[in-house]
Amino acid sequence: MQRKFACFGGSFDPPHFGHLRIIESVLNAKEIDKLFLVPNFLNPFKSHFYFSPKLRLEWLRILCKESLKVWADKIEILDYEVRQNAPIPTYQTLQFIQQTYSLTPKDKMYLLVGADNVESLHKWQNFDWLQNNVEFVIIPRKGFRIPQNFQTLPFCAMDISSTQIRNKLACSDFVELSRLIPQPILELILKEINCKKIDKK
Repeated sequence: MQRKFACFGGSFDPPHFGHLRIIESVLNAKEIDKLFLVPNFLNPFKSHFYFSPKLRLEWLRILCKESLKVWADKIEILDYEVRQNAPIPTYQTLQFIQQTYSLTPKDKMYLLVGADNVESLHKWQNFDWLQNNVEFVIIPRKGFRIPQNFQTLPFCAMDISSTQIRNKLACSDFVELSRLIPQPILELILKEINCKKIDKK
């Protein structure tokens, strides 16, 4: 019997409603046995993170617990990349999943990728391995075209980004932030920011 898995990795810096809607869309659109959510330690294409890997991992767990209870048995949050304490290429994480969950050649693995990353996919480490072992599913994003040879996630692109959220945090736009981040996570983010301000005094 073929099992179907999906992997959604990212910085989740911080987790927001856009991430939540993507997760819901995957589970509604695909007959998935397990969806792996993989917060990274540091995106290999970035030089720094805003919130620590430990916090992002904790907040992602809260997001799932508070908002995705109905799919609790289909979602698994992997701390594999965070535990490595270093940037990890996607293929390495997928190989870890294959080995840990005893995936066979009959099983299918979907890899969720944002439309803004499609043009640079060929630069991903061990891209040939990825092409042979996963089926890419592209997440629509405003302003980015998706080539016809890719599967597209049935998802109405939301104009939400972690950069946008960090800008709102910088100017304390709490009304707008409440529209972008689930309340339990927003409260923890604001608490963390306030602690940082106190530490700097």
